Amino acid sequence: MLFLQSFLEASLPGRPGVKRLSKVERADISIPEEIKEILVGIMLGDGHIVKRTPTSNARLMFAQTAVAHKEYFYHVYNIFKAYCAEEFTPKSKICLDKRTNKKYSSISFTTMQLPCFN
Repeated sequence: MLFLQSFLEASLPGRPGVKRLSKVERADISIPEEIKEILVGIMLGDGHIVKRTPTSNARLMFAQTAVAHKEYFYHVYNIFKAYCAEEFTPKSKICLDKRTNKKYSSISFTTMQLPCFN
């Protein structure tokens, strides 16, 4: 895991002028078995895998809507942080449910699109 984080940190400078990972570099990134087990559990709950197009690599998206679950959210984020772009920060937003006129807050993160999530 430390190697992966070092590899990604060296490969992804700040957002402006980001050096895109080559196809070979992306293929070299894998998910250790312990994290695969966590990933399965997350996908049974609040996570999902998304492809932007049928031919693109997949990425993990994870969100929590309850502020009370913020500690859990950051625990999961820290596990998958190495798969996110270096300068990425979790996104917070407030949504209005037009049916009930209630406001809900949520926090989410998205990983890079990588073959290991396919």
